[in-house]
Amino acid sequence: MINASLSPRMLSVVSAVLLVVGGGEAFYSHKLSVEQRNLEAVINSHGDMLRKLSQEVDQAKDGYGELAGDLAFTKDRLGATQVELRKTQQSSARVVRQQTEAAKRWNTELTSLQQAQAAAQGTIGNLSSDVAGVKDGLNSTKEELASTRTDLQRVVGDLGVQSGLIATNHNELEELKMLGERDYAEFDLPKTKQPQRVGTVSLAVKKTDTKRQRYTINLIADDRTIEKKDKTVNEPVQFYQSGNRQPTEIVVNQIYKDRIVGYVAFPKKRDVRSAISEITPGQKASGSGGETNSLSQRNDVVRR
Repeated sequence: MINASLSPRMLSVVSAVLLVVGGGEAFYSHKLSVEQRNLEAVINSHGDMLRKLSQEVDQAKDGYGELAGDLAFTKDRLGATQVELRKTQQSSARVVRQQTEAAKRWNTELTSLQQAQAAAQGTIGNLSSDVAGVKDGLNSTKEELASTRTDLQRVVGDLGVQSGLIATNHNELEELKMLGERDYAEFDLPKTKQPQRVGTVSLAVKKTDTKRQRYTINLIADDRTIEKKDKTVNEPVQFYQSGNRQPTEIVVNQIYKDRIVGYVAFPKKRDVRSAISEITPGQKASGSGGETNSLSQRNDVVRR
């Protein structure tokens, strides 16, 4: 309430002041309202930005999780790759080492082969010389063989049958073996009561005479015992064995006191059927009587 004692001028001033204060209050009130609205708009705008930022943060978190997973997977793959890389490096180093060792071996073997080839070439040259020498020796041996064969002789045995070639020593006997006309068995027999086996026969020395160069033996063949008495050096002592048309021959080359040295010459082996097939037609036609006569004649010869 305005005091009634105030003058009109004062009242005017007061009214003016009041009017100004009221107008300013209204102005500031309006301005405050505008600022408040602006502030609310800014706050709302910032709220939207904060929400977007929050969404982006959430999205970034999700992306970070995926990125973290990818990073972990990448680390695992990187670890496996590093292991594989180390294995590959080790394998490569091992392969290189093996190739180096193989190359060294190949070089060594190549050197050995080259040396062997050089040695072989020298050996081939020596062999060629040796072959030439062997050929010369062979030709010489052939000449000696031809010359030795001229020394061999055929004589009539103690049964009156023409013998084969007779050897008077070991070298000549070797030549006879090379001819292959008969089978031969050498012997060196002491004087004993028990016969000793020589090839397919058994022989027992009964007596030796070094002065007269004679000997007496018993021979056992085909379960028969035959005495050959006072035989001389290099004389073919003949007897027949079953299944052979040729006689077996004993030749003594050396006579010592209570000992003789020589060989037995056997006809080449053949079976009885082959021997029978060689009988002449006249012998076959003569029948059993002819065979009996032939056998009796042979037995007469053996008993000699």
